[in-house]
Amino acid sequence: MNIEQYLEELIKREGGYVNNSADRGGATKYGITEAVARENGYKGNMKDLPLEVAKVIYKKQYWTAPRFDQVNTISSAVAEELLDTGVNCGTGFTKPLLQRALNLLNNQGKADFPDLVIDGVYGSTTLGALKTYLAKRGKEGEKVLVRVLNIMQGQRYIEICERNSNQEQFFYGWIANRISL
Repeated sequence: MNIEQYLEELIKREGGYVNNSADRGGATKYGITEAVARENGYKGNMKDLPLEVAKVIYKKQYWTAPRFDQVNTISSAVAEELLDTGVNCGTGFTKPLLQRALNLLNNQGKADFPDLVIDGVYGSTTLGALKTYLAKRGKEGEKVLVRVLNIMQGQRYIEICERNSNQEQFFYGWIANRISL
């Protein structure tokens, strides 16, 4: 799949304008928080955020900058999962996930590639490890990898709610709409 297809599905999940006082993201439209919109130069009312502006922000901040576009050339399923998690949990949380997951699936570097440094940088070593893993494990391995990424994302939601019980109102939706096992 390509980024346009991903964004179409993502924006359907995110919906339109929302401003829930309990949501730490504050006012959002199409899943873009006001803070992110402002960081990207949008000065207008969040209710009026154009869809095309939201797509530009998604492509720049949640696809190209963290290099999920590079992952997409190897595995669209993994890239789509990283994009979705990055949008909902932030790319700072999401970027190290692939490295952590590959390390967990590599038996302490005893399998097909050495353990990766967990730095959130998707360079040739991380991308090479992903290629090696998928070459050995195939489609079933890809499903397992996406499942591991989903488990990590789900654990993040649990931690958020345990730290702040006001966030529990979002927990069901996060699990229903974000976690697919």
